[in-house]
Amino acid sequence: MEKNDKYRDAPYTNLKSFTAKIEGSAKHHGYSGPLGSVQYGLRFLKNFYLNILANFVPYYGIRIALHRFRGVSIGKNVFIGYNVTIDNTYPELVTIEEGVAISGNNLILTHSKPLEYHKKELKSYVAPVVIKKNAWITVGVTILPGVTIGEGSIIAAGSVVTDDIADNCLAAGNPAKMIKMFEDKN
Repeated sequence: MEKNDKYRDAPYTNLKSFTAKIEGSAKHHGYSGPLGSVQYGLRFLKNFYLNILANFVPYYGIRIALHRFRGVSIGKNVFIGYNVTIDNTYPELVTIEEGVAISGNNLILTHSKPLEYHKKELKSYVAPVVIKKNAWITVGVTILPGVTIGEGSIIAAGSVVTDDIADNCLAAGNPAKMIKMFEDKN
């Protein structure tokens, strides 16, 4: 992975006690003082439960409102299907531009925090995800941190997107690669 401005270092996952874990996460997210852990814990629970609720409400407009309340930036005329998990820890790092359709059973991640045991092999980082205008994310897609999906692109079912996808193309596979370019509709 190339390091650039959009990637931030994050602490590795340490299997500490619950209290120590909450205190460390609170500090990493900028919460301090005697109530910092409580504030972070409430924020995390809010994101977690709103994401679960958004997965199952019958109307996509409510799903969008719930994700916006979590901090996800969502444009106009967006569709989000059932069982779409948008990162519970950093939802504010996800941008979904106007006209995007996200089918069901998808996972959008903005962080990768390996176990501390693996720190020599893997980086622990946080990075934004951007899904540009009129993109279509089909069923069962996983989008990893730091990825930008290009305007008007389609991500085929079951793909794992590890790198940026160009505008106006069909991408498929694990890892997702460009299969076909489309004419620019502008």
